[in-house]
Amino acid sequence: MPAATSIVLADAQATPVNHTFIPLGVDPKDNTVFWFEDQSQASMIGYWRISIQLKRPQQATRGQDSTNRVVRAVVGLHEPILENLSSSTMTGIVPAPTLAYIPRSFTEYVMPERTSLEDRKSLRKMTYTLQANANVLSVVETLQSLS
Repeated sequence: MPAATSIVLADAQATPVNHTFIPLGVDPKDNTVFWFEDQSQASMIGYWRISIQLKRPQQATRGQDSTNRVVRAVVGLHEPILENLSSSTMTGIVPAPTLAYIPRSFTEYVMPERTSLEDRKSLRKMTYTLQANANVLSVVETLQSLS
């Protein structure tokens, strides 16, 4: 099992900023999810996170074939956005950070047990390339439906 290492991703700002997501470890509530966190925000409520989950099929039973047995890998990116609040209240007290919303993306790889390493490599590489496709960009960034 490979050791988790930090993940660095650049955002889409005019001058891109690199975000370093450090490994936090396995989720105590769901031991199939491993979390990474970008701790560059001033408050934990605004930390961006990456989740990586690996779901294996249950132990095979005698006589079972691999027809419907799949391994699922789910990669999530969670980017909480905080409300813009005034710098202080009438009393001069700075308000607590407040979560406005959380944009998220999930990529799920569904791989039958019998897939080869090359099959899995192709799936991952083509998924990566697909994210830069003009059709995908139009739908995700400009919220335009395809016709």
